[in-house]
Amino acid sequence: MRRRSRMLTLAALVAVIALAAPQLAGSAPRQDPQAERDQVRSERAALAAKLDTSKASLGQLDDAISALQENVAAEERALAKAESAVAQATKDIADAKKAIARRTDEIGALKIRMRERAVRAYVSPSGDEVLTVLETKDFTSAAERRFYVDLKAQDDTDLADRLDGAVTDLAYQKRKATAAKKRADSQRAEQQKRTESVKAAQAQQQTLADKLSATIADQTNRSVVLAQTDRALSAKIAKEAAARLARLAAQQAAQDEANRRAAVAAAAAANKPPPPTPVSAPIAPSNQAPGGGESTPLPPVSGGGGGGTGTGGIPLCTVGGITVNCSIKTQLQNLLNGARADGLALSGGGYRDPSSQIALRKAHCGTSYYAIYQMPASSCHPPTARPGTSQHELGLAIDFSNCQSRGSACYRWLSGHASSYGFYNLPSEPWHWSTTGN
Repeated sequence: MRRRSRMLTLAALVAVIALAAPQLAGSAPRQDPQAERDQVRSERAALAAKLDTSKASLGQLDDAISALQENVAAEERALAKAESAVAQATKDIADAKKAIARRTDEIGALKIRMRERAVRAYVSPSGDEVLTVLETKDFTSAAERRFYVDLKAQDDTDLADRLDGAVTDLAYQKRKATAAKKRADSQRAEQQKRTESVKAAQAQQQTLADKLSATIADQTNRSVVLAQTDRALSAKIAKEAAARLARLAAQQAAQDEANRRAAVAAAAAANKPPPPTPVSAPIAPSNQAPGGGESTPLPPVSGGGGGGTGTGGIPLCTVGGITVNCSIKTQLQNLLNGARADGLALSGGGYRDPSSQIALRKAHCGTSYYAIYQMPASSCHPPTARPGTSQHELGLAIDFSNCQSRGSACYRWLSGHASSYGFYNLPSEPWHWSTTGN
């Protein structure tokens, strides 16, 4: 009997545990799915910022840039949401304050009317009016006076009800204003947190951009140094540098566009006109001036030579009106002076930033994505390199004026002398000369 009792007790305990298990499982704290996604996104961005750009493949670089852009965009959306919540809470506070002011004025006016009614009731009690009605012999007049006595009493009741309602609503609006203020304070704290998150995400993006710029500069310099001894390897390194530069330019363009949208949104929130859209500088023509019989040597180029800095931190120097990478400024100056000594003044265009390369592809190849980024250069009229493949973007190539054909004086002189200065022709383009011939 005792054993059977113990068995029943054990069975009951098992049943209780079985029933409680789902509830216990349901009560266990779970990570919010959105929070989990945010954490994964943040971790991906942190890893992307640490990428070794000198060793990473282009695919890895694309993934890193994408992860950073996604993180910045997500943080900016969260910030916009917090800013919207702050704006709504601020509006709710303002609306509640206006309602409080209206109710306060209404209560004041109702109290004045109540006091006036009280004074009149004291001076002329309603009971006297009732007696006057009963004493009259004119039943029509008595009925009318009775009606007005009742109307006055009803009006007094309505007045009191309105005062009670106004007082009740005033208390509600005050509670509403207090709640809105608490909500606004909380959302402002969230806004500040999100602002810091956006800055941190942008800093990660900038970290990768800085490392990528350093890698591009290193590859470009290596390409120039190798050009005299191993042109094939030099061309390969320059191609890799140009591809990285194109990705860096795309990242910077995306960030500029995000900043522009943020500025437009901020202007709209502040009820101000949007900032003007930046206008791209016109593309310098490849053929700038005809050659001529000028023999005066160009002055030495010092410092940046007035060129400045290009996309990705490419150091630019201008020599004889041609802007190139500063690493080849001396080579170009010697070439131009050599031509001048032979009575030929060379001119043309050198450095071209990636956005200008894209504009040229649109003009020469078409405006579709395929035409801009994938169509072979030979299919364009005239042939135009894909963005991220032209040495113009590194400042290592020059399109010389008056070299449109192999019969021109410009081409004949360059074909006989340019290699001694470290410049080589792209066979399909008589005007195009670079450190690698690509």
